[in-house]
Amino acid sequence: MKKWLDLTGRLENGMWNYGAPFPEIAVEKVANVAEDGYEGHAFRLHSLAGTYLETANHLFADRELLGDVGLDRLTMRAWVAQLPDKRPYDTIAAAELERAVGSALEPGDALLIATGWDSRWNRPGYTESSPYFEPEAMDWIIGRDVGLLGMDITTIEDPRKPGGEMPMLKRYYAKDRLMAAPLVRLREAGEGPWTLTVLPLNIPDVCAAPCRAILFRP
Repeated sequence: MKKWLDLTGRLENGMWNYGAPFPEIAVEKVANVAEDGYEGHAFRLHSLAGTYLETANHLFADRELLGDVGLDRLTMRAWVAQLPDKRPYDTIAAAELERAVGSALEPGDALLIATGWDSRWNRPGYTESSPYFEPEAMDWIIGRDVGLLGMDITTIEDPRKPGGEMPMLKRYYAKDRLMAAPLVRLREAGEGPWTLTVLPLNIPDVCAAPCRAILFRP
């Protein structure tokens, strides 16, 4: 049985991205031992680069920023909803979540949703044809009062619809909850319970930042 499991996707040149206005992600060597006596790199990232942690400030200007989130909220019990493999534009239903985690989930726990979509990381259509949630599934998640929602897909909303409205994400962030996505390797986690730690870059005045997401069993 695994004791540690890293759920963080790799940040690298040429990787998937959400598109404008976000810049392309870049990792560039700016110094090397042969010429400079040391190694050094420059990174170009943004708030939703790779696996990231997000707050309600992503949609609501007056809500908490990453710097407002205490360390006590970055470690919590986590359950994994192991759903059937999803194809492009498949939906996630409330009944699937109920069957997967049922009554195990308690208020404040993290709910991590595994669909197998991470196998498409950096493949064509990874963001554009992502599975997404049915409204009743979001009602189910909100009704369980999760502290953090994590998933191996890239969006909650239907990716074919305009990105400006995001009704389900707004409902989720009606309360100051956290979101970590897109995660990888959730298929290796079983159902749990685990302890989840999510540590974003220490950039206080932003709504989201790349993070390291780790499952462990004490």
